[in-house]
Amino acid sequence: MDKKKLLLTWIIAFAMAFTVIPSTVVCASEGNTEPTNTAPEMMEGDGNETPEDINENPQGVDPTESSGDQETTEEVEQTEETSEPETEETTASTTETTKISTTINTSGKRWVTPKGNKALSLTICRNSDGTVFDLMRQAGQTLYAYDTLQGATAGKGFGYFSLYNRKNNTAKIVKVRLCDMKVIKVSGVLNVRHANELAYNGRNNTIVIANADPTPKRITVVDANSLRIKFHKILKMPKKIKGMSKKECKKFKGVGAIAYNEKHNCYVARMRKTNDLLLLNASFKPYKRIKQKSKVKGMLYQGLDSYKDCIMVCQSFKGKKKYNLITVYNMKGKKLARYKMSLGSPKRELETIFHDGNQFYMGCYCCFGAKTDLQKLHIKRENYIYRINNL
Repeated sequence: MDKKKLLLTWIIAFAMAFTVIPSTVVCASEGNTEPTNTAPEMMEGDGNETPEDINENPQGVDPTESSGDQETTEEVEQTEETSEPETEETTASTTETTKISTTINTSGKRWVTPKGNKALSLTICRNSDGTVFDLMRQAGQTLYAYDTLQGATAGKGFGYFSLYNRKNNTAKIVKVRLCDMKVIKVSGVLNVRHANELAYNGRNNTIVIANADPTPKRITVVDANSLRIKFHKILKMPKKIKGMSKKECKKFKGVGAIAYNEKHNCYVARMRKTNDLLLLNASFKPYKRIKQKSKVKGMLYQGLDSYKDCIMVCQSFKGKKKYNLITVYNMKGKKLARYKMSLGSPKRELETIFHDGNQFYMGCYCCFGAKTDLQKLHIKRENYIYRINNL
């Protein structure tokens, strides 16, 4: 009997040795059994993307969006590349961060402007290492000397910027390679007064400067390579030109801004007092006035640009109008579009608009307003250049 039990036990043990028992395999490399994130969850940005992550979009989509985000323009928020808390300034139409953001405005319902206007999408220009390009410091200039951006122009891959010294009413021109925002050359002190706006003429490689106050009838031509003055010229109005009577020609007070139009080989200037546009031939002889047919009153006129059959006019904030404008006209003065840029803090005063090829830029001087922008108050003056994504 014992032998039979022993034989039975041996048979059962032998059978169990060849029976497959199901088991759960756990990968040691995972370290946990929690489910992995779904694709949408893994693609969410943390709001601190580097400049290389920014998807610049000429159609005006928020450049701070990561490639996986598909948020609507109403939900787009400004992004600051810092871990420090942000202070926000709220206005009736928008909320702006008080620091310089990668994108300071976007298109869409959140930025609706008055009927017929459009919002402006901007990306701040940065150095090759990702830091924000600061014109004054990188040109080796000091605060309360040559510290205020006024005019700008560009051509053949280079940008030219005027830095104004309000103490002695002179300026310096800074040449910058736009592909990496590297300062190539800084001029000596130039007697070009306010240097309110610049125009690059690629046909003769010169920069034309609208002196503005206190010599608004004088322009200055500078060599784009040496950044030295070639000559000054006093603008003289003929007795009569197209669009202006003899009486109006006699009242000519000079110009406050100037741009060069490559297609038409002419200069476009903004006249003092009336702020109408004046066409000059390649020899700076006025031949036609263009009336702006949709002026915005109560704002400061600044720089301008001209590209193909369009003229872009800049205006900065004043009084109750807490924003800047770029109005686009055709060569007959008809309004084609109007772009709006809210201020942020410190207030970004739109000084100039310019282009290189079909890429447009704008320059802002940042302070807290003219009434408080005094050296004795130790106001920090800053200048920033932006690429325009939707112009």
